Amino acid sequence: MTTQRWIFAVVAILLLIVTTIAIYYKDIKSPRWSDERAVKAEAIEEAQLTEVDQVSKHVWDQVSWFVSGKNADGEQMYVWLQKPTDEEMPAAEPIIMKASDAEAEKGIRAKFELAKPEADVLRVQPGLLDGKPAWEIFYTLKTDHNHYYYEFYSFTSGELMNLYKLPAKTEPN
Repeated sequence: MTTQRWIFAVVAILLLIVTTIAIYYKDIKSPRWSDERAVKAEAIEEAQLTEVDQVSKHVWDQVSWFVSGKNADGEQMYVWLQKPTDEEMPAAEPIIMKASDAEAEKGIRAKFELAKPEADVLRVQPGLLDGKPAWEIFYTLKTDHNHYYYEFYSFTSGELMNLYKLPAKTEPN
């Protein structure tokens, strides 16, 4: 085989591999993308949003979606949509809030880091706890990586709602 044919064969195989990976990725992500489109459309309709900045999924005691966007007046709005786990259950009413009525993520993070400087924050995200808007902070301690913690703070007041401590790993009895 000539050098030209080897190059052609290698390029063809690389193209086949890249195409296969792209198709696989699209197939895996497609349900998530369609859910996000549906949630975005519902939030736009429910809160009369003209622009959507963020869509995120939160799973705790129920599946909920958080949507951040702006309305026609240019006000930043937050929308929580709850998706029932049972198909026969009716969907809960959406929760709609102005950003000005909420505690900002930066404020919650700063308050948390001041109270727990030994914490290594892994994630801060909006969600629902017992049907109420909350900030979820997921962290571990810098001195003890054997446990993980979830703290939930009220989305409006910034007050601690609940704390959960998890082991780093679980083992059968």
